[in-house]
Amino acid sequence: MGRPLIETMDLVVFDAVARTGSFGRAAVDLQLAQPSISARVAALERKLGARLVTRGPRGTLLTPAGERLADYARRCLDLLLETQTAVGTQGIDRIVVAAPASLGPPVFPALLQALAGHPIDVVCRVAHSSEAIAAVLDGSAHAAFVLRRALPPGLEAMLVAASPIVAVAAPRHRLTANADLRPADLAGTPIVVHNWSEDAQDLANAFTSPRRDAGCPVRLVGTPDIAVDLALRLQYVAVIPLYAAVPALRAGWLRDLRLPGLHWEQQIRLIHRANDDRRPGIRRLRAAIPAILAEFTEH
Repeated sequence: MGRPLIETMDLVVFDAVARTGSFGRAAVDLQLAQPSISARVAALERKLGARLVTRGPRGTLLTPAGERLADYARRCLDLLLETQTAVGTQGIDRIVVAAPASLGPPVFPALLQALAGHPIDVVCRVAHSSEAIAAVLDGSAHAAFVLRRALPPGLEAMLVAASPIVAVAAPRHRLTANADLRPADLAGTPIVVHNWSEDAQDLANAFTSPRRDAGCPVRLVGTPDIAVDLALRLQYVAVIPLYAAVPALRAGWLRDLRLPGLHWEQQIRLIHRANDDRRPGIRRLRAAIPAILAEFTEH
């Protein structure tokens, strides 16, 4: 194996430039002189034979090659930090578990409670499903809870839950009194749909019709907690995965409208590298799935 051209400090400097969007702010962040930052990035460009940044009136912009390097730089630095911490930990299996922001609230507290009392140090990290998969592959995370994605070779997957998509509203919403609700009955109320995949756009389109009132939009939002907030405060109907509604349903803050025709679901899987199930932390994590699954159901 050849010696890498890139040094750790190259990654540290470039990551700071990518994060701050400025050579000057990167210099302040790292407590280095700005010419040192410029020289380091220029040398890195020569090593890689690619232009990484361009300078404009609004600061430093990454080229496509720079965007790719920024992703690898962050993951490499995370892995180096994880290596340093793991080697210094005695008698405790330290595992990094990643999950998207939408899965964090039901997954992380249940996971930490299930592993309490065991010699396992769990680090919870928020990452999109694709980022979490990449982190497990490169070792900067040991396991991840992800939404349905095509998985590359080398990973094992375990189904945690298949959470149905539901329509919920605040208890005093006018539609909660209708026991035989149809999709057409939602034409006079604003709707917010969690944009979990390309299916979400199809679902949002299904609520859009000539009968819909101009003042009652159908909106897509990136995380289900925003949809829940709109339902609680602004009388929206929120169309979200059941797991995101469970806490509010249990507390009586929201009600399931039992809307027919919602045949979508979100599949949540636990992934880890093949053969890592021999590791104590991963074995214990897999054993905690029933406790985590309970957080995905209403009762």
